[in-house]
Amino acid sequence: MRTRHRRLRFFGLVLVTGFSAFALAMGRTPDVVAKVVSSSNATVEGSTLLSNGTLLSGDAVHVGEGGSVLLRYSPTGRAALAAATQVRFSSAQGNIAAQLLSGTLAVERGNKDSFVVKTSTYRFEPQGEGRAEFLVALLPDKRTIVEAQHGKVAITETSSGESYTLAEGLRAEIPASATGFPGQQEEPSNVIGKVVASAGATRNGNPLPSGGTVFDGDLLSTGAIGRTVIQLSPTNQVTLNENTSARFTRFVERVCLRLQSGTIVAENTGGSYVLVATTRFRIEPTSAAHSTIYVGVMTDNSTYIESVAGDVRIEEIQSGQSYLLPAGQNTLVPANASGVPGLQPLPATPTPTPASSTPPSNPQTPSAPTPHSHTTIIILGAAAGAGIVGAVAGLAGGGGGGSGGSQPVSPSAP
Repeated sequence: MRTRHRRLRFFGLVLVTGFSAFALAMGRTPDVVAKVVSSSNATVEGSTLLSNGTLLSGDAVHVGEGGSVLLRYSPTGRAALAAATQVRFSSAQGNIAAQLLSGTLAVERGNKDSFVVKTSTYRFEPQGEGRAEFLVALLPDKRTIVEAQHGKVAITETSSGESYTLAEGLRAEIPASATGFPGQQEEPSNVIGKVVASAGATRNGNPLPSGGTVFDGDLLSTGAIGRTVIQLSPTNQVTLNENTSARFTRFVERVCLRLQSGTIVAENTGGSYVLVATTRFRIEPTSAAHSTIYVGVMTDNSTYIESVAGDVRIEEIQSGQSYLLPAGQNTLVPANASGVPGLQPLPATPTPTPASSTPPSNPQTPSAPTPHSHTTIIILGAAAGAGIVGAVAGLAGGGGGGSGGSQPVSPSAP
C-alpha cells in the first residue's frame, strides 16, 4: 500500500510539472493574478473556470452569454467580467494588466493597487491613489465606453503617450473610427484644418500661405501686424491675432490649441469644438451649442478669458478645480493668483447611486447639455447607473467680472 501510494504521489507530481511547462510555453507564468470568487458559463484557456480557482499571468478568460465572473486581485481589489466578455490578464511585480478583447470589465480598488485595462489603442487606470471604481466596455460596433464611478480615470493613447482625465461621475465614448481596427476606412489623422486667411504668419518658422493646411503638431505664429484664420471643421474656426504663438494637436476627433502667447478667438456653431489650453488652464464651452471664446496669455503671464457667446468651463490644471464663466462675462487671472478671481469653484460631480449590474449598451447622449471634461473623447454626461459598485455587487450576488488693470481689447468691445 505504501509503495502504491508513493507512486501515485510521484505520478501526480509529474502531472503538475508537465502542466507548468505547458503553461510557460503558452505564455502563462506561475504569477498569480487573482482568485476566482464566483464564475458561471466562463472558461479559462478553453477549460471551465471554476469558482475558488486561481488565474495566472497570461490566462485568457471568456465569459459566455448569460455568464459572469467575479475576481479578487488584492485584499481590497475586485474585478467583474460581464456576459460576452473576453479578457487576457498579465502581471509583473504586482502590476496587473487586463487586455480587454470584447465585452465589459468593471474594476474596484480600495487603495493604490495597480490595475490597468487595455484595448488595442488605449489604456485606462485610476488617477492618483485611494479608492477607485471604473468600467470599460468594448461594444460590438467597436465603440469604447468608459465610466468613472468613483475617482478620476486616466485615459492614455498608447501610440502618442498623451494622457487625458475623465472626471468622477462622467461617462465617455471613444468612437470606432478612433480605435484603429483593421479594415476601417480612416481619414488622415494628422490634418488639423485649412488656412482661410493668413497675413504675417508662419508655420514652424516658414511662411503660412492662405489656402494651406495645418497638421497635427504644427506651431503657428503671427507677427506684430499678423493674423491668421484656421477652419477646423464646417462649424468650427480659430483666429490667431497679432503677436500670437499656438501649437495645434489632435486627439481622437478633437483639436487642442495650446496657446503659448498672444490672443485667440475660438468660434463654434455646433458639433465638436476646440479645446483651448494654456500652461495654467483648460478652457472649453460647456456644450456643443453656439459659442465664442476669447483667450489671451499676456506679456506679464496673466490670463484673460472672455465668454463672448455661450457658457465656458475653465479648469485649473494644477488643482483640477473647475469654474463656470457665464456667457457675456470675462476674467483676468494674474500670474500669481490661485484659482480664478470672481468665479466660484464648481461642485464636484456626485457619484451616481449604483443600480443594476447590466453593462452599458448603446448609450445615448443626454438631451440636456452637460459639462464636458477636458478630455478630447466624446463626453456622454453622467455615468450610467450600471457602475462598478452595482456590477460587482450584482455578480457577487449580493459670475466672474473683469478684474482691474490693463485688459486686451475683446471681440465684444465696440
